[in-house]
Amino acid sequence: MTMGGDFTYQDATMWYKNLDKLIKYANMKAAKDGLNIKLFYSTPDCYLKAVKDTNPTLPVKQDDFFPYASDPTAYWTGYFTSRPTTKYFERLGNNYLQVLEQLQVLTNLEEHNKFVLNELRSAMGIMQHHDAVTGTEKEHVAHDYERILDSAIRDASIIADQAFNKVTKPNASLPLFSYKRCRFNESSCEVSEKSDQFVVTMYNPLGWNVRHPIRVPVKEGKYSVIAPNGEEITSQLIKIPESVKKIPTRKSEATHEIVFMAHLHPLGVKTFYIKKTAKIVKRNTERTKDFYLNVNDYFKDIKDNVQIVIKNAEITKDDDEAKMNFEKSNGAKDIFGKGEIRDRTDDDFTVDDGEVIKNPAELGMIDWNVLKDKDSSKEFFDEMEKLRVGVERVLNKRGYPYMNEEEMRMLSDEPRIVEREAESYMENEHFKLRLDSNGEITHLILPDRTINLKIQFYYWTGCVGNNTKPSQRSSGAYIFRPETSRPQSMSFKTIANPKGPVVQELWIESDRNLAANVRIYFEKKYFEIDYIVGPIDISDNIGKEYIVRYESNLVNNGIFYTDSNGRQVLKRKLNERPQWNLTLEEPVAGNYYPVTNVMYIEDDNTKLSVLTDRSQGGSSLEEGQMELMLHRRLLHDDAFGVGEALNETANGVGLVVRGQHRVLFGNNGFEVDKQKEILEMHLQPIVFVSDAKNIDYTDWLALNNHFEGLKTELPSGLHLLTLEPWSTTKLLIRLENYLEKSDSSTVAIDLRELLNNIHIRTFTETTLAANQRVDKVKWTWNTEKPFVKNFNRHYDSYITGDEANDVVNEVNDDGFIVKVKAKQIRTFIVDYDYIH
Repeated sequence: MTMGGDFTYQDATMWYKNLDKLIKYANMKAAKDGLNIKLFYSTPDCYLKAVKDTNPTLPVKQDDFFPYASDPTAYWTGYFTSRPTTKYFERLGNNYLQVLEQLQVLTNLEEHNKFVLNELRSAMGIMQHHDAVTGTEKEHVAHDYERILDSAIRDASIIADQAFNKVTKPNASLPLFSYKRCRFNESSCEVSEKSDQFVVTMYNPLGWNVRHPIRVPVKEGKYSVIAPNGEEITSQLIKIPESVKKIPTRKSEATHEIVFMAHLHPLGVKTFYIKKTAKIVKRNTERTKDFYLNVNDYFKDIKDNVQIVIKNAEITKDDDEAKMNFEKSNGAKDIFGKGEIRDRTDDDFTVDDGEVIKNPAELGMIDWNVLKDKDSSKEFFDEMEKLRVGVERVLNKRGYPYMNEEEMRMLSDEPRIVEREAESYMENEHFKLRLDSNGEITHLILPDRTINLKIQFYYWTGCVGNNTKPSQRSSGAYIFRPETSRPQSMSFKTIANPKGPVVQELWIESDRNLAANVRIYFEKKYFEIDYIVGPIDISDNIGKEYIVRYESNLVNNGIFYTDSNGRQVLKRKLNERPQWNLTLEEPVAGNYYPVTNVMYIEDDNTKLSVLTDRSQGGSSLEEGQMELMLHRRLLHDDAFGVGEALNETANGVGLVVRGQHRVLFGNNGFEVDKQKEILEMHLQPIVFVSDAKNIDYTDWLALNNHFEGLKTELPSGLHLLTLEPWSTTKLLIRLENYLEKSDSSTVAIDLRELLNNIHIRTFTETTLAANQRVDKVKWTWNTEKPFVKNFNRHYDSYITGDEANDVVNEVNDDGFIVKVKAKQIRTFIVDYDYIH
């Protein structure tokens, strides 16, 4: 018999006294009357053993219980998304916990750090409460949970400070740097935006090499990013969108982000030195823009700063007359405004930044006076196109400004003369996104196929009622109940398309407080959606629930997949359940499922996956599309215990949410890559920033700015799930095999060759909770029918001969070489010595 319940047993002393009496007198009566009854305080372990001793025959269920409904109109699918900022913070808190536990072990820090580690573990335990991470608590309680977690992360971050300083200069008497957390989700960092030189330190908690994009908020300027080997690496300065600057809780002077790719080793620390090299004067600022929002600024910039007079003749090293004409005609400069040309050959000439332009004569001569003559406009734009192609081919630094239709009409007396291309592309070496003339994505182009793809944002309007009967149920913190069968669409405009050597972006914006940034990093096989939702407008007294839809031409036949528990991916089918015939009164909410990490659809050739940075609700309500809910703001309670509407605010306005999705695509059968990408999304590098005003670059270069915790990358399919201190001389290690089951999916690893600086003497395998030796727990259960190897294949069919058997295919370890089967987690307590 269970004891407990929300808002019920708040006076624990009274209840335990009463239970003590109940146990005492019931047992006395049972003994007196000869009844076979005994009452005692129990635990889940004791209860489970009691059930086992009765030797029951148990039913088999291999899917989950989602979506749950307590009546035909009350589907508990709203809490999959409720309080999205709390859900993100919980995910981030777990990331900090794993990182700090690993650093405590790898750098052999003092044992007294266990107090701050336990504080963070406790805070994360609180966040797992069924009313915490779900968002079904009152708002002031959610704020208290967040306060507890933020305080715990702040206190435990002393471990990172100690570990990084110990790695950087092991024998230093005083710490060299103070490592500060930043609010990267608001593009805010006090240290980097106020310092002319600073150090960015990051730690990769994964067991393999990671190439990760780093974005550090700064003020406008020119910056150099130096890797630990002293080489300057490619970086890019991008403006921070206005939608980010307007986040109500943001307090920052940063106007830009410096973006670069960091190559991080397994369980590795790496430090980068970033220095502001020069202030950009107004003229240079205009010339180095990635994009122009106003066409007049573009032509003013060119006319004032980049006057071009290139004669239609070859320029050679010996052609003095051509040189004089080139440099003196009308006081002109070269096509980049550099003012000097050096080392010309017959085929090229070099501008003063060391880059070479081929065949400059092809660029021709531009006469800006043609703008005064509408009959010459066509010729002018033909010549402009030649210039654009020539320059972009060499430097890839400039392009036409974004022009809307009104600007083009103003530019020309005949609109047909000035036309933007019907389509353009965002691309890297792996794929392209085709954009139409309005800047909207229309297609995903892969080397061997083209997929129709659109990214559309909508919102559902929530039902309102008095909750006295099912037909009067309101949408609330628990319940998702839209009042229509189709969501409301929103209109968008493209406001910018910045490009550079690291990333290309597409900024879109709605008039309903929603903005998104589509990003393609030039070496990544995914593209990223960075979205900002809110404050959701409720001036019309209507609650709204914002969603994004990825719409494609894949034929998925109503089938989609979500990860139910962060590890197992389960098949879902529109308007169906695998074990009974379904009648739906709520066709939208009744098809919503929790998405912890990933959702995907597929056809015979292609799989399209979306990775989330927090738990969200999702579905596939129409053929070829996936829908994920981003944010909810509702004005009525659903009467399931919260007692208030889900109407979150911050700084006096509706809550603003910023989040990310990553979109992956490929053939059916890229499971390994997808699982690695999921883990890389879930456990991103933790980044700290330090002021380096007292550390010169040459002094920094002499420090140890690189550390690797693993001896080698883990074998494909293996993930180091846990590495944490267990006692003074013991560690807790969990290894997870994330591969799908197959004959070759077992992975072996030598524990002695796992960690640098750690010598493992002995190990003991335990249960997952590390509270019992695994060889002491060998229970088997009677079942009504066997389990199947793959539930998704058996979703609604009766395939025989594909039964699972936990007894067969047992793997045998070889000393310290342990073998981990597909989907298995093995837990070890190890005795170790730290090697200095």
